[in-house]
Amino acid sequence: MAAHRRSKEMAMEYMKYRGRCKELAEKACHEDPELTLYRGWYHCPFWGKQAHWWTERSDGTVLDPSKNQFPSRGAGYYEKYTDFIECEHCGKTITENKVYPVDQHVYCSYECYGKDVM
Repeated sequence: MAAHRRSKEMAMEYMKYRGRCKELAEKACHEDPELTLYRGWYHCPFWGKQAHWWTERSDGTVLDPSKNQFPSRGAGYYEKYTDFIECEHCGKTITENKVYPVDQHVYCSYECYGKDVM
């Protein structure tokens, strides 16, 4: 019974926070000017690499207002965006302005996109 309740609670938090990371992180920065906004990826031990926005203090302490959307609740690690993105098919590193975007996925070329969908 407790596992079912926990599962239901996690589903509700997922719906509450998913897709709102940038909005909530920007709001936190507005409320506390000591925070810095970052975008990049959250590496969830359960779901893998997820595109994400969060905040940090100057000492590097992460304050993630939407961490409860993930089953690991912030226990994974954060990777800051560095102007370079990896192709989801071949792993080639490319600059953001050279990506072949498909929905929320990025590829270095139409060829890699085609290989990934087959």
